[in-house]
Amino acid sequence: MNKQQAKPLISVYMPTFNRVDMAIRAIESVLAQDYPYFELIVVDDASTDDSWSRLTNRYINEERVRFFRQPQGMGACAARNRAIEQAKGEFVTGLDDDDEFLPHRLSSLYAAYDDQYSCVSSSYIWDYGSVRKTLFNYPEVVTLTALLDLHSMSNQALVKRDRMIALQGFDTALAAFQDYDMWVRVVQGFGPALRIADASYKVNVGHELGRITDSPKRLDAHKQFVAKHRAHMSERNLQNQMFYRLMMQKQPLSLAQWLHYCRSGLVTLKSRYYFKQKLAWLSRMRIRLLNKGISGMFKK
Repeated sequence: MNKQQAKPLISVYMPTFNRVDMAIRAIESVLAQDYPYFELIVVDDASTDDSWSRLTNRYINEERVRFFRQPQGMGACAARNRAIEQAKGEFVTGLDDDDEFLPHRLSSLYAAYDDQYSCVSSSYIWDYGSVRKTLFNYPEVVTLTALLDLHSMSNQALVKRDRMIALQGFDTALAAFQDYDMWVRVVQGFGPALRIADASYKVNVGHELGRITDSPKRLDAHKQFVAKHRAHMSERNLQNQMFYRLMMQKQPLSLAQWLHYCRSGLVTLKSRYYFKQKLAWLSRMRIRLLNKGISGMFKK
């Protein structure tokens, strides 16, 4: 693509359900983009509160935002797929209704885009309210093998719309890991992805309302994800998926288990988890000390 030519339209898809104040914050973060050629498609997944009326009334004169409403609750993936079907842009990218774009989100992703890659993602920020941390803040060409080891692309990427359409969008049969599954299929179908180090997406995890991606059947969904992609997984991939499952269950590791899992790579991640589990008692003691003082440490 010749970057000297007119820049293309980017369609941003956003599902929402019963989180109107957060949705407004998310919408405003898109409207604040320094990349001028975008549209935002918001799909209300049959909210039961006043989300639909508040959002449509607030943005009635905003031509860059289009709203659709599902006839019944069908889940975030179905809402995303509907938005992608309605999109007019050459490229699409997503935003969850409780998250935010930094102002340079679209411009930084587009500047990094190259047709040799299937899509472009970025480093991202986890915001706990009082504490923030940036994940994957280094550039990487993400191959299928690496992606099946670890989901290192964040939950959103910039991709050509026709590629998403060709892959029939997000898998609505998965209760969780839908974004992971999507980027695995994109990389499998169109080649390695590029992740840039510039963090431009903020994941807000400090609020009390559950995230759209939360699911009580997360372990079952992970099993379903592994089964779906098993044919493309090496023994190393399977070992790393087993380790991830162990992390989800917050199971402690023995020294022998830690050494065993480290043979499959991701040593830093596994070591951090191992020592965190081993030092958990120190963390509990510290909290008790802060709460009760030294004399209270020895009282039942």
